[in-house]
Amino acid sequence: MARIALNARLLVANKLEGIGWFTHECFSRIAANHPEHQFLLLFDRRPDSMFDYGDHVEVKHLWPPARRPILYDWWFDYSVTRAIRRWNADVFVSTDGFLSRRTSIPQLAVMHDLNFMHHPEWMPPSEARYYRSRFPQFASLATRLATVSSYSQNDLVEQFGLDQRRIDVVPNAPASDYTVLVEEDKAVQRKRWSEGKSYFIFVGSLHPRKNIEGLLDAFVAYKTGGGQAHLVVVGSSMWTEEMRATADVHWVGRLDRVDLALAMGGALGLVYLPWFEGFGVPIVEAFACGVPVIASNVTSIPEVCGGAEAALVAPDDAQDAALWMERIDRDAAYRQDCVRRGLDRAQDFTWDLSADLLWQSILNTLPA
Repeated sequence: MARIALNARLLVANKLEGIGWFTHECFSRIAANHPEHQFLLLFDRRPDSMFDYGDHVEVKHLWPPARRPILYDWWFDYSVTRAIRRWNADVFVSTDGFLSRRTSIPQLAVMHDLNFMHHPEWMPPSEARYYRSRFPQFASLATRLATVSSYSQNDLVEQFGLDQRRIDVVPNAPASDYTVLVEEDKAVQRKRWSEGKSYFIFVGSLHPRKNIEGLLDAFVAYKTGGGQAHLVVVGSSMWTEEMRATADVHWVGRLDRVDLALAMGGALGLVYLPWFEGFGVPIVEAFACGVPVIASNVTSIPEVCGGAEAALVAPDDAQDAALWMERIDRDAAYRQDCVRRGLDRAQDFTWDLSADLLWQSILNTLPA
């Protein structure tokens, strides 16, 4: 029997983001599949009952709330270190990449991407300084690492001089909510989000690296060329205000998982043009809904698309993106081909598989 401590800092009910969903989907399955082991979930705020994973899973609320750089070190180096020592943990698993610098037990860090190494200007200065200072340390301290794509695996090797054999690939996946909608249900979503009009969709935080400006430029070019569909933007601003008043663009803010899956399923296509991604979860969510994808041709995105995309375009080429939007809009045969290829590609990504891969990584981190 192993005693496995888990960083649950990003398990916040009704506020789960990408890493939070990765954590929940994988941890919940690992706990369910391995009742022979003991688990400890470490929270930095009072945990919600949705994260009760079983009688063999203890939860502990540690002070202080680790939500800014000066408190990250306190929480991981002191609060976490003390908790895992007292609990006699065999391993500490952290799915947001942060580790304790004061423990001697094996640690597994999941580092989803290294955008802060390439573009620190996309973050508040204090956050960028912290990440660029600490994450090389965490990578060096980790007994083993995991990440979500081969692109990010190679980036970790290049940025931090790591041995690739220490890094496992554990991809993201679409939730079971993401399914193909029948036409009647799609009509309901069009009425709900875009005044009854067909719509393209973007899903993600409104963050500089998501290239919201490029997305809007592409949409305006599509409309200038005679396009009739609207654009629905799902997400909220993170550090800078990215919203811009644009005709036929509907800014709907954050949506819960059910509404998000329905909004995705009702879309004519996903337009997703980030400058940088470690994975790009909305891509596989769109595939699972039978929604064609126009995506950037950079970083991990071509890998995740796997040839199932409607088009890969340069993130700064608004005219090219607009032409592909027009084709999806007007070419029903091509649209259906994209749907078929996307549904096939979606089968390659499941949370059951990801949880199994993360579990194997944990086993490889445990002392022999």
